[in-house]
Amino acid sequence: MSMISPNVFVDQYKDCKYEELLPIRDELLEDIKAFEQEGDSHNSMMISPSPAVRYQCRLEYLAELLKLIAEKYREKAWTDAE
Repeated sequence: MSMISPNVFVDQYKDCKYEELLPIRDELLEDIKAFEQEGDSHNSMMISPSPAVRYQCRLEYLAELLKLIAEKYREKAWTDAE
């Protein structure tokens, strides 16, 4: 996953259905949890962007994605209620 702005990240999924967004959310959560469990190792100096930068980006991606998921869920709930 390349490092792009959170808005650009979420824009690529704006046409997805609610159900299609859930695996993307889960993948971000897995990456976030892995960093939190493993931490920023000393070998990360050789990695660009660093694991800490990738962690921060994934947190921001997740925040924007959750907004989109909430929006898609509302749309789905209204459609299902009709």
